[in-house]
Amino acid sequence: MNSIPQEIIRRKRDGLALTTQELSDFFDGFLRGYVADYQMGAMLMAITLRGMNGQETADLTQIMRDSGTKLSWPYPRQQIVDKHSTGGIGDKTSLVILPLVLCEGAKVPMMAGRGLGHTGGTLDKLEAVGWSVYLSEDQIAAQMASLGGCIMGQTEHVVPLDRRLYAMRDVTATVESIPLIVGSILSKKLAEGIGGLVLDVKYGSGAFMATTADARELASQLATVGRSCGLSIHCTLSDMNSPLGTHAGNALEVAECCEVLNGKGPSDTTELSLHLAAEMVQLAMPTRSGADIRNSLRRHLKDGTAWRKFLQIAEAQGGDLELLIDYKKLYRAPIKKAVVLTGGPIVTSVDTRQLGLAILALGGGRKLVTDKINPWVGLTELKRVGAQLSSGEPVAIVHAADETTAEVAANLISRAYRLGDEANPGVLFEDIP
Repeated sequence: MNSIPQEIIRRKRDGLALTTQELSDFFDGFLRGYVADYQMGAMLMAITLRGMNGQETADLTQIMRDSGTKLSWPYPRQQIVDKHSTGGIGDKTSLVILPLVLCEGAKVPMMAGRGLGHTGGTLDKLEAVGWSVYLSEDQIAAQMASLGGCIMGQTEHVVPLDRRLYAMRDVTATVESIPLIVGSILSKKLAEGIGGLVLDVKYGSGAFMATTADARELASQLATVGRSCGLSIHCTLSDMNSPLGTHAGNALEVAECCEVLNGKGPSDTTELSLHLAAEMVQLAMPTRSGADIRNSLRRHLKDGTAWRKFLQIAEAQGGDLELLIDYKKLYRAPIKKAVVLTGGPIVTSVDTRQLGLAILALGGGRKLVTDKINPWVGLTELKRVGAQLSSGEPVAIVHAADETTAEVAANLISRAYRLGDEANPGVLFEDIP
């Protein structure tokens, strides 16, 4: 290591831009044991407080990408695409998007994550139905060749620096740093060997970015750094001031995705999934018209093509086909409790984060990475802002393992919802340049 770690920390602490060499020395040094955990904790806090310019963020992203194995493919890079969502309550679109995009002939090596805190994770949803999420490079390559794609977890060989940094960010109050978020997201996506990336950046009470301004800033930095690294990028902002869909909780969200893939399911989950899938196909096949792509994707939902592709992927990765085909079996929590509120007939606001905390209280999420989750608990019949309620209609149904946790979750939900006489439901999603 050419530089003294504490001197690099001091420079960032004082608000100075770090050179490519300084960043490489410090972050590579951390991975190799030359920089201590407490020094990295100090650096992460300095970055959180002082920020990074565009060049620093791009440098950090590429250092993280190059810290491990990078996947490569015998396909034109433009045809290989993925999406990333910044997460939220009921955010389950990956399970619908993957088969839709594969039906159009694009290649998708989708790398997904676990839930932590108040937001759920795609890998936890898949494991609820027996899906194997950790694949070898040979398995990934075989599935890309036979089916066009997969959903997989990050292996210890791909971007190991991100795995180390994420664990530290979670315990040092530095998760919200935009440069660190950008580096974490893009390093993994670049390591997949993709050519195009669709970003679904959430804002609102259930998202890490509380305001649209914060979400736009994150989307802008992701797009700028991603394009500087050779990716084609599309950004969508979507609303997390309401839960997405009617189900939240691992197995229950899989059930909702099965409904959508069978041409049913709630309109918000369906429309956002179709939109993001269409943008992915557009990046992979830029000569096609957007209208043609959207019409084709809707046909895949209507005629069962997307559902059959989903089952093929599930079978290849060891998923429980019996559970998926008869997905009513996913509603197996023993306790059901309706949450009925008094007030006006319209949902005027939702503190969506509280719904995530309710799922956490039920045992459906993790406070620590090592926590074991109950895949069957969660919420159904969730109402969005603007929903019109009939007399006695619940704002949610709690699915719990026992009466005690059901009551705790019901109290959190009661505090999350406000009822009145009128509401502005907002816009489900919007594209940004």
